[in-house]
Amino acid sequence: MQALPPSCPKLPDLPPLFWTEVAKEIAHWQELFANAAPGEASPDEMRKLCIARIKTRLKRIHARKNAGRALFEMSHYVACLTVIESRN
Repeated sequence: MQALPPSCPKLPDLPPLFWTEVAKEIAHWQELFANAAPGEASPDEMRKLCIARIKTRLKRIHARKNAGRALFEMSHYVACLTVIESRN
């Protein structure tokens, strides 16, 4: 398991493909935040959104509703949260 940001909800054991996707997305989010206009992407708002979306995706995974898609989507939010936490 990879190191998670402190504000990230606890994740179950996830497959390596999930972490590969997180690593790919981290570069995207780093570029987005680096090039964002002032006030465009508020880190506090994005953090709250990411945490809420991760929790929603976890519920879908536990309910076995489109678990593959939920994992894919959750990887984007985990990557975003990782970048936000690393910037602070």
